[in-house]
Amino acid sequence: MVDEETFRALARSSPWRWRSVELTRTLVGDAITADHAVRAWIDRPGRMRVVEPDGTEHLVDETPAERGLVLVATSDGSPVEPPAITVPLDPDAPRPVLRPDGLVAQRPSDVTVAYDDPMYENYLWVAMLDPVELADGIDVLSVREQVREGRDTLEASVRPTGAYDPRCTCCALLFGEVAADLLHAEGGPQPENRAFADEFAVALDVETGICVRLREVGGDDDGAGFDVRIAAVTPA
Repeated sequence: MVDEETFRALARSSPWRWRSVELTRTLVGDAITADHAVRAWIDRPGRMRVVEPDGTEHLVDETPAERGLVLVATSDGSPVEPPAITVPLDPDAPRPVLRPDGLVAQRPSDVTVAYDDPMYENYLWVAMLDPVELADGIDVLSVREQVREGRDTLEASVRPTGAYDPRCTCCALLFGEVAADLLHAEGGPQPENRAFADEFAVALDVETGICVRLREVGGDDDGAGFDVRIAAVTPA
């Protein structure tokens, strides 16, 4: 039987589980009335093509350094040599600590590793492709194995804790009271007078680690989220 730590490890593992993917993401929720399904082809480390329902294309082709953190000066303003930015699948990149099942127990913390995939619309897309924010800082209320769209998944009910650390506070995967307070602390608006979700239902694709389902459970936006259908994968 799958356990909580396996779910957390899978949430850390996406950067080392696939090189390219073809998928369709569909937004769901009461406020969504149009066709919100987009198709995407992503080739790591930095190429992506997204096609919207009306045929509009978004193309990205970028280097790891364009998405990585580059230090260009010391605290006293003197120039320094920018560090080389690498990506997780580079043979010379720092390696994660793996569990016996091949999932990631601990990621490298080296700041010269660019983890993010290209972005479409906002960082919710980036977090969907690499849902590491579901590995720590949350309570896993339940987890189970499930076959979804013919693919093995781990489905869980989760709730963010005060230690929740989203990729971006304004578009967190688990945007509830905790993320709203974090956003306000960073200078964002005061949390709205609204009822946030009690918990979230999420599903991670086992082969890729991608978050393929998200739903708010309870609150004013009960049932809102997204679905992802994976059509093709090139493993790492």
